[in-house]
Amino acid sequence: MAVQKGLVVTGGDAPQDAVRLGTPSHWRIVAADSGIHHLARYGLQPEVILGDFDSLDATLLEENFPDVPRQVFDRAKDYTDTELALTYFWNRGVTDLTILGGGGGRLDHLLGLRALFDRVPYPQRWITAGEEISVVEGAIRFSSRPGEVISFFPLGAGVCRMRSRGLRWELDGLEWRQGDAGVSNECTGEECALTMVTGRLLMVRALRFPLVL
Repeated sequence: MAVQKGLVVTGGDAPQDAVRLGTPSHWRIVAADSGIHHLARYGLQPEVILGDFDSLDATLLEENFPDVPRQVFDRAKDYTDTELALTYFWNRGVTDLTILGGGGGRLDHLLGLRALFDRVPYPQRWITAGEEISVVEGAIRFSSRPGEVISFFPLGAGVCRMRSRGLRWELDGLEWRQGDAGVSNECTGEECALTMVTGRLLMVRALRFPLVL
């Protein structure tokens, strides 16, 4: 049985081009409040819309999602709409989660989304209008372009030790802690490889189109 993936579509900047799901049956979609604006543009339907409904277009909601279940929360709540959407999935056993949206806008919202990756459990990926932010744990390989800019940030409270291949400034032998960063590294070829010895990294790179999840 294929592992289900969860897509949390939230407000803020998101890709303008169409987002395609590589295997739609593997994905479940939840809209966090004004994330419905992006879903309407992509032609995708969520299984539920949740949040305090303080920033969405009521007309767009009724015209595009009249039959989608809704979970409405009080504005005076302890969690953001995005956190509520993530929790919706975690409570249902879906742990491979991608946040779509949330770029630009208020700095406190950006910092709040970034903080989600330091927690346990945590989402695996965050896609804004122009960036792909993903968690690196274990060993990964990915296609790249010579000169492509790529940045890394340690996650959590532990020490990050890693090995890399295909970067202008390799990460071998470094020990990073919370607050450290490797900003504006570069890929040297068509493939990069990272192996985490301990800890997790957050990797930031430019989004590549067409976007297929």
